[in-house]
Amino acid sequence: MKRLLLICLVFLSGCTVLDAYLLTHYDPNEYAQINSIRSQANLYKSDCNDFVKSQINAASISKSTQEFEFYSQHIPRNDDGYNIAKNINEMAQGLKKQYDTNPKVSAVFCKFKFEGIERSAEIAQKTIGARPR
Repeated sequence: MKRLLLICLVFLSGCTVLDAYLLTHYDPNEYAQINSIRSQANLYKSDCNDFVKSQINAASISKSTQEFEFYSQHIPRNDDGYNIAKNINEMAQGLKKQYDTNPKVSAVFCKFKFEGIERSAEIAQKTIGARPR
């Protein structure tokens, strides 16, 4: 009976260690990128009444979100992180496309999009920051 208990204990401990090893670990570069995106979105939403500034801001944040998606794409065991990066990038690309194709983008739409990017970036930032070090 003691042998069986010892074998179970060793097996379960090994599974815990393996689980911890397979987790995606904290990446300061990934965290810095999502922090930058969140900060940009927070700042840019105040410029939504100015079409030219907002068009430039939309192009800028779309570049940042694309870089974030590409960076997150090949981190091992980071499917969830990559999916959120992809979703944030899709939001930013949609905003940029609106400014590229529509000469009269409303300030409300602009603010709504930047707030959505900011909220999603905050969720991603919390998730990335909570990873084991």
